Amino acid sequence: MSLGDEIRIGGDTTEFVSIRRLSRNDPEEWFQTEIEVQCDGWCGKARASFMRGELTHFAEEIEVLHRKLQGEAILHPLEAPLTLSFVGDGKGHIEVTGTARNGRTSGTKLEFSLNIDQTFLPSIAEGLRAADSK
Repeated sequence: MSLGDEIRIGGDTTEFVSIRRLSRNDPEEWFQTEIEVQCDGWCGKARASFMRGELTHFAEEIEVLHRKLQGEAILHPLEAPLTLSFVGDGKGHIEVTGTARNGRTSGTKLEFSLNIDQTFLPSIAEGLRAADSK
């Protein structure tokens, strides 16, 4: 993933979570992203830092979920500006729930839930791996 590329979870215009990489890895292997959430009439943007490896680990869990279509894949980074949970029902339906915060200590948060089809999982996992590889 090049700087500015986007991982989109959900639809193109409504009901989505977007992660856009803004920087290269710093010397401690952290990188900056912009998170955007639009769900059920609410929307918000925030900056988030991820440590190298966090998005790849989530991608691995998503790949297992895609094979089994049931279970859960969880993104819970060290600094938790964005948490995500993908839960499969065994029939190809994936419920995505999460929380987005503006910073680690902000009391303000946006909790959201949306549904996607299992066919979106491979491209989401691929985008997460690419974002983590810089």
